[in-house]
Amino acid sequence: MREDRPRKPTGSRTPSRFSPQRPQARPPSRPQSRPAQDRSQGGTSWEKSADWYDRILGEKGSELYQAVVIPQALEMLAPKRGERVLDLGCGQGVFSRALADTGAQVTGIDAAPTLIAKARSYQSRTPIRYYDRDAASLGGIGEFDAASAILCLQNMEHLEKVCASVSAVLKPGGRMLWVLNHPAFRIPRQTSWGFEGNPIVQYRRVDAYSSTIGVPIVMHPGKADSETTMSFHRSLETLTRMGFEAGLVLSGLGEWYSHKASQPGPRARAEDRARKEFPLFLALLWRKP
Repeated sequence: MREDRPRKPTGSRTPSRFSPQRPQARPPSRPQSRPAQDRSQGGTSWEKSADWYDRILGEKGSELYQAVVIPQALEMLAPKRGERVLDLGCGQGVFSRALADTGAQVTGIDAAPTLIAKARSYQSRTPIRYYDRDAASLGGIGEFDAASAILCLQNMEHLEKVCASVSAVLKPGGRMLWVLNHPAFRIPRQTSWGFEGNPIVQYRRVDAYSSTIGVPIVMHPGKADSETTMSFHRSLETLTRMGFEAGLVLSGLGEWYSHKASQPGPRARAEDRARKEFPLFLALLWRKP
């Protein structure tokens, strides 16, 4: 079974498409809130890998973005024509353009200047403002009816500062959508697939969940001078506490599954069942009172 979707390499594994035993692997995600030295010295930023990341997602995003993430994120956030929407960690603007197509007035921010330049190079039917900004420092860009953070929060070290920063620029009644790799089932180096039994059952092994951990990610395994970044795992309790402490109210939750089906084979039935039992993504919808 394969899922034709790019993912960010984890640990020392090679950046292969997908192995037959990984039916729900993660798409790429990028750091947005990072220490100051990352801006001046490169640090663990994805700035050095911006061209590689753009080749993976391009103008429209991966198949999973198109089939799962974008339609369900738009349905949950429900942007309205004329609303001002902030897209955090926008990268090359894949979700920003989807928002703009609804008639929303979109502002996209990303900490990687090259990705912002890529975003500006792609056309959209509605003009989009793009800024090279850290998500933890949003002063001066205006007030918003809604905000989105699509597959970038797990790469933000100071998430509590990001939550407070976004809450400050949301209008009363404004909403914010988080979409993350599922924190219970998709933890770098702490979760894996296995098979057992007759009939064959595919199971998900979870070696750690409660602890908040930062996992170094090698961007180009096998390359001697490859840069690294960090992926931060937080439990659901930790994640929601940060939203609550920022003064937000949780008003919606979704768990999103793969749309794929395995090719015929001895493990296909087990893989298809596991694919529908273990969600890829967690979506949280917040509102500002």
